[in-house]
Amino acid sequence: MRLFTRALAVGFLISGLCAWNATSSKAQGSVGYGDWQLHLPTNRALALADTGPLVYVAAEDAFFVFEKELHTTRLLSRRDGLHDVGVRTVAYDSLTQQVLVAYRNANLDVLRPDGSIRNLNDILRKQLAGNSSINQVSFHARRGYLAGSFGLVVLDMDRLEVRETYSNIGPGGAAVRTYASTILGDSLYVASSAGVLRGRLTDNLLDYRNWNTDPGGVQRDGDPYRAIATQNGHVYAGLDYTNLLRFTGREWVALGALSGKAYRQLTPSRLGLLVADQEKVSVLRADGSSISYTSELVADPRAVLRGRDGHLYVADNRNGLVVSSPDKQQFENFATNAPATASAFNILPDASGRTTVFTGGFSDRYLQTGKHEGFFEFKDGKWTNITPQTIPDLTQYPDPQDLARGARAADGTLYAGSYANGLLEWKGPGKFRLFNPTENQPNPIISALKDNPGYARITDVAVNANGEVWVLNRHPEFPNRSGVHIFKPASGQWRTVPYFPGAEALDRIALDEYGNGWLTRSRKDGTGLVAVDPATGNYRAFTESSGGLPEKGSDTYDIVKDRRGAIWIATAKGVAVYDDPSLVFTADDPGFRLPIVRRGAGSNYPALFTETVRTLAVDGGNRKWFGTDAGLWLFNEDADEALLHFTTENSPLPSNKIVDVAVNDKTGEVFVATEAGLVAYRGSATITEGAPACAKVFPNPVRRSFTGQVGISGLANNAIVKITDVSGLLVYQTRASGGTLTWNLLDYNGRRVQSGVYLVLSSDADGKNGCISKIAVVER
Repeated sequence: MRLFTRALAVGFLISGLCAWNATSSKAQGSVGYGDWQLHLPTNRALALADTGPLVYVAAEDAFFVFEKELHTTRLLSRRDGLHDVGVRTVAYDSLTQQVLVAYRNANLDVLRPDGSIRNLNDILRKQLAGNSSINQVSFHARRGYLAGSFGLVVLDMDRLEVRETYSNIGPGGAAVRTYASTILGDSLYVASSAGVLRGRLTDNLLDYRNWNTDPGGVQRDGDPYRAIATQNGHVYAGLDYTNLLRFTGREWVALGALSGKAYRQLTPSRLGLLVADQEKVSVLRADGSSISYTSELVADPRAVLRGRDGHLYVADNRNGLVVSSPDKQQFENFATNAPATASAFNILPDASGRTTVFTGGFSDRYLQTGKHEGFFEFKDGKWTNITPQTIPDLTQYPDPQDLARGARAADGTLYAGSYANGLLEWKGPGKFRLFNPTENQPNPIISALKDNPGYARITDVAVNANGEVWVLNRHPEFPNRSGVHIFKPASGQWRTVPYFPGAEALDRIALDEYGNGWLTRSRKDGTGLVAVDPATGNYRAFTESSGGLPEKGSDTYDIVKDRRGAIWIATAKGVAVYDDPSLVFTADDPGFRLPIVRRGAGSNYPALFTETVRTLAVDGGNRKWFGTDAGLWLFNEDADEALLHFTTENSPLPSNKIVDVAVNDKTGEVFVATEAGLVAYRGSATITEGAPACAKVFPNPVRRSFTGQVGISGLANNAIVKITDVSGLLVYQTRASGGTLTWNLLDYNGRRVQSGVYLVLSSDADGKNGCISKIAVVER
């Protein structure tokens, strides 16, 4: 696969870099239909590679490139030809002009000068015991030296093959963890868990007896040797919280400069030895003196490089890529506008087009996660982060722990459940209330712990058509007390739904069109789900033995109401649907049914019956999105045909384990929370609120060679759409998915249309709400 369109003498220029600009001051632009947008934070930078015109940055949650001349950044993913996700470190070999990308699982990609990407999975395939991460890469004489938790790997950068692996090279042949390496003369030096090891390149270094530990570089507790480099004919090593050391040829000598720090990286440069410690970046000069460069943007540096342009480039674990002015007096950071962290537990879109992401929550078996990471809001292409860092004043934001899920009232008020501090009512900074057993009483919320009266766990929240807020309050230590509460903000009154079996340990909630609540039982304390009438307390329990749930699949993970009012559940064995909730408390109650796949793969079997479906969502066309441990699925309305299946192999998904999925009805964006971060897919289904305006076309004009999808939005919901040429000849006809239609510029016969102007004629099923729009197809 190809990542680059052309090679430069000392680096690579990525095609379309300007169009993908995403600096901290810019909102993210829209992507085309059927394309992806990465919402990954770039602030936690780890490592850098400078090719000349470009700087590649590996961060905890993302991998991106900085183009020096244009001062722009772009996130990189499988869409660009990479072969994996989760970059651990990156380095540039100036002799072969190749960038080596090392992933957390020790998979490797080599970005080559001709624009190709070569994958090297030798280390990955070895399935080494324990952690197989690569900590640092250095180059010498067209060899790459990869220091990892499994030892040191030597890579031939010409043949792109592994030459040697040094693992059992500690005293007595013990296995060692390696953190960095360098070469001086004929000797290889390695910062390792056994201290600083040294061996001659002409010896058989597979034999541990050919490695030496020199005085001063011996093993100490906690693996304190993690940084090493060669500068002006000397080898330097960092002994954490003690000293920088210099090797004399016989022993390691402590230096007075820059002592007492945790040394993150040592890098040779024309200025002197660049030192990144846990607080700052510095230069150690040849005469032993040093100078430090301080800035509020350099708060937690992990790596530093000096470019030939005189700038310092710093990978900072709080502020992303930080770049100095040539005189080192000014610093600027380049962190994309994104969620503050990669944590994403639940996604809440609303009618205004805003999408809210909650970070906290709990484990699969309801253990506390202990996160204080707040929530993030995305609207009009820009993220706003509500966190203890952005709003540190507790009178402005109360910092509830483990914000799990929420709902918005019609006036925009957010009601969010904390899995520790109760219910948060949020109208903005300084305009909030917390409801729990010790605050804003009276309220019926119950503590989860007998010895902590204020510790209230809320698992889910929903708002009904009357503006009432349903709250699920989990408290299994206090059995036989209902955990279903309803709050009416207009009057400030609370009421509790009468107790039913399992009402103290519930998880998810969906409200049907008849005022009933459909509540899933927590997987730790029970199985199945319950439908309850809050007015009468009447309830109906569903399990696999009574109610139609999948066999051995009554563990439920998610529940939603679709566009026709049916109730869908995600379970440990696929999905199930209750078609007519009006029958739930009648003798005609049919129970849940399992949708059977009628077309394509998996025909004649229940949909996804072999998968644990953890989350589901409904788009504007009433199609179903299912999130599993094996990626993201799109099914048609009845879930009897799979339309799309996205994994890390064919999409930019950071992980195949999907945590949550939700659809923004206004934009059609499908937001996907994975265990490694958040992405969005530009779907082709929206909901048009109120009377539709005339359709909007994107992109328009469109080149005849365009290979993507032309989107036509703002249509009447499920409109009939005809596309004709200007003479009235019918070219294409279909029905919209919700309020949006996509067209691939092909006519009925699968032929590419000619350049010209095409008319989009649309109306609803009754022939009303019609409009005419135009699409200009141009040759160039």
